[in-house]
Amino acid sequence: MVTKVLLTLLVIVVAYLYLQRRVSANKSRTRGADTERSSAGTPVRAIAIVFLLVSFTLTVGFFVYRWVDGNQLLRITLSSPQSSEPAYYQVHKSELQERSFTTTDGQIIRIGAQDRLQIEVMPD
Repeated sequence: MVTKVLLTLLVIVVAYLYLQRRVSANKSRTRGADTERSSAGTPVRAIAIVFLLVSFTLTVGFFVYRWVDGNQLLRITLSSPQSSEPAYYQVHKSELQERSFTTTDGQIIRIGAQDRLQIEVMPD
Protein backbone atom coordinates (compact mmCIF):
# COMPACT_ATOMS: atom_id res chain seq x y z
CA MET A 1 0.00 0.00 0.00
CA VAL A 2 2.78 2.41 0.90
CA THR A 3 4.52 1.58 -2.37
CA LYS A 4 1.42 2.51 -4.36
CA VAL A 5 1.12 5.85 -2.59
CA LEU A 6 4.81 6.63 -3.04
CA LEU A 7 4.68 5.66 -6.71
CA THR A 8 1.65 7.92 -7.24
CA LEU A 9 3.41 10.82 -5.53
CA LEU A 10 6.52 10.20 -7.63
CA VAL A 11 4.47 10.34 -10.85
CA ILE A 12 2.85 13.59 -9.70
CA VAL A 13 6.20 15.18 -8.87
CA VAL A 14 7.72 14.12 -12.20
CA ALA A 15 4.70 15.46 -14.10
CA TYR A 16 4.89 18.75 -12.18
CA LEU A 17 8.62 19.12 -12.92
CA TYR A 18 8.02 18.32 -16.58
CA LEU A 19 5.31 20.96 -16.82
CA GLN A 20 7.49 23.51 -15.03
CA ARG A 21 10.35 22.86 -17.45
CA ARG A 22 8.01 23.13 -20.41
CA VAL A 23 6.53 26.41 -19.15
CA SER A 24 9.97 27.90 -18.53
CA ALA A 25 11.10 26.85 -22.03
CA ASN A 26 8.07 28.55 -23.53
CA LYS A 27 8.76 31.69 -21.51
CA SER A 28 12.27 31.96 -22.86
CA ARG A 29 11.00 31.68 -26.46
CA THR A 30 8.27 34.26 -26.30
CA ARG A 31 8.74 37.13 -23.92
CA GLY A 32 5.66 39.07 -25.05
CA ALA A 33 3.14 36.44 -23.95
CA ASP A 34 4.58 35.91 -20.46
CA THR A 35 1.54 37.20 -18.60
CA GLU A 36 -0.87 34.92 -20.45
CA ARG A 37 1.19 31.77 -19.88
CA SER A 38 1.96 32.42 -16.22
CA SER A 39 -1.73 33.02 -15.47
CA ALA A 40 -2.58 29.78 -17.29
CA GLY A 41 -0.03 27.85 -15.19
CA THR A 42 -1.46 29.07 -11.88
CA PRO A 43 -4.65 26.92 -11.93
CA VAL A 44 -2.60 23.84 -12.80
CA ARG A 45 -0.27 24.53 -9.90
CA ALA A 46 -3.20 25.10 -7.52
CA ILE A 47 -4.90 21.89 -8.63
CA ALA A 48 -1.65 19.93 -8.20
CA ILE A 49 -1.10 21.34 -4.71
CA VAL A 50 -4.69 20.61 -3.67
CA PHE A 51 -4.41 17.08 -5.07
CA LEU A 52 -1.16 16.48 -3.16
CA LEU A 53 -2.65 17.79 0.08
CA VAL A 54 -5.79 15.66 -0.28
CA SER A 55 -3.71 12.59 -1.14
CA PHE A 56 -1.39 13.14 1.82
CA THR A 57 -4.31 13.74 4.21
CA LEU A 58 -6.13 10.60 3.08
CA THR A 59 -2.96 8.52 3.39
CA VAL A 60 -2.26 9.75 6.91
CA GLY A 61 -5.92 9.22 7.84
CA PHE A 62 -5.82 5.65 6.53
CA PHE A 63 -2.72 4.77 8.55
CA VAL A 64 -4.11 6.39 11.71
CA TYR A 65 -7.38 4.46 11.27
CA ARG A 66 -5.52 1.16 10.83
CA TRP A 67 -3.41 1.84 13.92
CA VAL A 68 -6.41 2.77 16.09
CA ASP A 69 -8.46 -0.16 14.80
CA GLY A 70 -5.57 -2.62 15.26
CA ASN A 71 -5.05 -1.51 18.88
CA GLN A 72 -8.69 -2.13 19.77
CA LEU A 73 -8.89 -4.52 22.73
CA LEU A 74 -10.97 -7.68 22.29
CA ARG A 75 -12.14 -10.27 24.81
CA ILE A 76 -11.84 -13.80 23.45
CA THR A 77 -13.75 -16.71 24.95
CA LEU A 78 -12.28 -20.05 23.89
CA SER A 79 -14.49 -23.12 24.48
CA SER A 80 -12.91 -26.51 23.95
CA PRO A 81 -14.71 -29.88 23.97
CA GLN A 82 -11.90 -31.30 26.17
CA SER A 83 -12.44 -28.82 29.03
CA SER A 84 -15.64 -27.95 30.86
CA GLU A 85 -14.67 -24.32 31.59
CA PRO A 86 -14.08 -21.76 28.82
CA ALA A 87 -10.81 -19.80 28.76
CA TYR A 88 -10.84 -16.00 28.57
CA TYR A 89 -8.14 -13.90 26.88
CA GLN A 90 -7.53 -10.26 26.04
CA VAL A 91 -6.18 -9.63 22.56
CA HIS A 92 -5.44 -6.61 20.40
CA LYS A 93 -7.34 -6.80 17.13
CA SER A 94 -4.15 -6.67 15.05
CA GLU A 95 -2.85 -9.81 16.83
CA LEU A 96 -5.87 -11.95 15.88
CA GLN A 97 -5.01 -14.38 13.08
CA GLU A 98 -7.05 -17.06 11.33
CA ARG A 99 -6.11 -20.04 13.52
CA SER A 100 -4.09 -18.37 16.30
CA PHE A 101 -3.73 -15.19 18.32
CA THR A 102 -1.27 -13.52 20.66
CA THR A 103 -2.60 -12.28 23.99
CA THR A 104 -1.71 -8.96 25.61
CA ASP A 105 0.61 -10.97 27.93
CA GLY A 106 2.54 -12.31 24.92
CA GLN A 107 1.12 -15.84 25.07
CA ILE A 108 0.52 -17.44 21.65
CA ILE A 109 -2.71 -19.47 21.48
CA ARG A 110 -3.39 -21.85 18.62
CA ILE A 111 -7.01 -22.74 17.92
CA GLY A 112 -7.96 -26.33 17.19
CA ALA A 113 -10.55 -27.50 14.70
CA GLN A 114 -13.06 -28.40 17.47
CA ASP A 115 -12.59 -25.20 19.51
CA ARG A 116 -15.27 -22.52 19.60
CA LEU A 117 -14.16 -18.92 19.57
CA GLN A 118 -16.30 -16.00 20.73
CA ILE A 119 -15.04 -12.46 20.18
CA GLU A 120 -16.33 -9.43 22.08
CA VAL A 121 -15.21 -5.82 21.89
CA MET A 122 -13.97 -4.55 25.26
CA PRO A 123 -15.57 -1.30 26.40
CA ASP A 124 -13.22 1.69 26.62
